[in-house]
Amino acid sequence: MSKTITREYLSNCIKKEIGLPRSESLKLVALILDSLSSSIKKDKILKLSSLGTFKVKNKKSRMGRNPKTGKDALISARSVVTFTASEKLKNRLNIK
Repeated sequence: MSKTITREYLSNCIKKEIGLPRSESLKLVALILDSLSSSIKKDKILKLSSLGTFKVKNKKSRMGRNPKTGKDALISARSVVTFTASEKLKNRLNIK
């Protein structure tokens, strides 16, 4: 089963656990996610204790192929975010 954790879902969890009003919990979630996004953009790395590390990697432009037409196409340079799970997270996932 795959589940996307949305801002709304996080907001409802905060509302239920802490009792903040919906509007305040939405602001809190937005503030946290914006802070995380700006941090990774600025520092190119973000470590979250007991969760893992997000890193920005720069990929060079390269030649690729359009799968529909089979023609060569240039794939532009871009930045991507990678995630490496911490040992604590790996251990929690592997407990049976």
